[in-house]
Amino acid sequence: MSFLKKLPWATLALLLVTYSVFGWLFSSNFSWNFWLIETALVILIALLLTAPLTLLRAFFSQWMNSDTRAFLCVIASALAGVFIMTWFSFFAHILVLLSAGALTRLDLQTAGFSGTQSFWIIAIVSMTGFSLGVLLNQLI
Repeated sequence: MSFLKKLPWATLALLLVTYSVFGWLFSSNFSWNFWLIETALVILIALLLTAPLTLLRAFFSQWMNSDTRAFLCVIASALAGVFIMTWFSFFAHILVLLSAGALTRLDLQTAGFSGTQSFWIIAIVSMTGFSLGVLLNQLI
């Protein structure tokens, strides 16, 4: 019972509504391939929000060991920036998802949940919201 009292219900509701809108918007092109890609995106966002920063820092520091890798990283970042600016409406949706997830992660961390518990809570609420949005769009 104390587990349920510790949960930040307001931010979890915000996360649920955000992913429901995301599922609603992207369910008009419903296919199983699309469903798998969106599910992978939801899990990836939850994983990125709860992964330890030292793991990410170690991954990116390996790329900066040589000048050639640093140059390729700068070129890839510039290309990613061009894609983000070109498809800004799509990336704006992703940015809203990341913002709601980051807020939820901060509240879960403040409440004393571990990284694994935070991942599962964020993943379950996100997938529930996404599925709810897809289901409501298909039924209405």
